[in-house]
Amino acid sequence: MNITKETVKHVAELSRLKIDGEFTDVMCNELNAILEYMNTINGSVNTADVDETPDAVAVPLRADTVMPSLDREALLANAPERTDETPIVPKTVE
Repeated sequence: MNITKETVKHVAELSRLKIDGEFTDVMCNELNAILEYMNTINGSVNTADVDETPDAVAVPLRADTVMPSLDREALLANAPERTDETPIVPKTVE
């Protein structure tokens, strides 16, 4: 697979990134180099004797226990404006 300028421009547009022509060339070269390296690795590593692993890392989970929380009144004491249960914050999005 070869990454073209059109592909880079398309992905940049989808990501809402503005890139110029020179950077497009740089990205094409770098992405193609990455793909070439991945193809090299894919062809040179023998994974025939490697067992599949259902989980990459088996992390034991902690027990889900109820613990006491901070006192709501103490937390709301420092709020300049508040309701009975929550602080009131200024509107940031129209």
